[in-house]
Amino acid sequence: HPDARFPRDRYTKLVEKLLYSKFAPNIDIRTPEKISRQNLLLAHDEHYVDKFLNGELDEKQIKRIGLTPWNPEIIDRTLFLTGGALEATIYAVKNGGITGNMAGGTHHAHRDFGSGYCVFNDLAICAKYVLEKMEIQRVAILDFDVHQGDGTATILANEPRVRTISVHCSKNFPFRKSVSDFDLPI
Repeated sequence: HPDARFPRDRYTKLVEKLLYSKFAPNIDIRTPEKISRQNLLLAHDEHYVDKFLNGELDEKQIKRIGLTPWNPEIIDRTLFLTGGALEATIYAVKNGGITGNMAGGTHHAHRDFGSGYCVFNDLAICAKYVLEKMEIQRVAILDFDVHQGDGTATILANEPRVRTISVHCSKNFPFRKSVSDFDLPI
């Protein structure tokens, strides 16, 4: 589900390139289901989740996320995006190999608020899901992004079975960094 920053025509062209490339036999592109409220609650505060799902975030919360102008389509977009990340994770755990979500990586969302264009933290949700529902013993999150994975770090700070590793630009958003297990600013 493309968004305004990645228009449908560019999305379609990228998918077509992948499907007609030499890698096509190894690629399976799927449309995800929406993530459930129950799975959002693995990493997020119930009050925040319900306010978002009911379209009741206040102006300050919406501004902090940055997805303006706000419209109801953002709710479905976010639920599909996060659902896709979880489905890709489950697939990788069950089948091995490499999976990914073209819209994922929402590492600025914290437990009880969104930030930096991120509503829910798909990385934290996926980590908590596999630990609690798939009998995985340990998870490492390697976050290679120009921005620090601040929300991932705060949500998983007290989870001893997860290691958060963020490689990011030292002088970029977020300007007040959180503490990951391993921060590698460049």
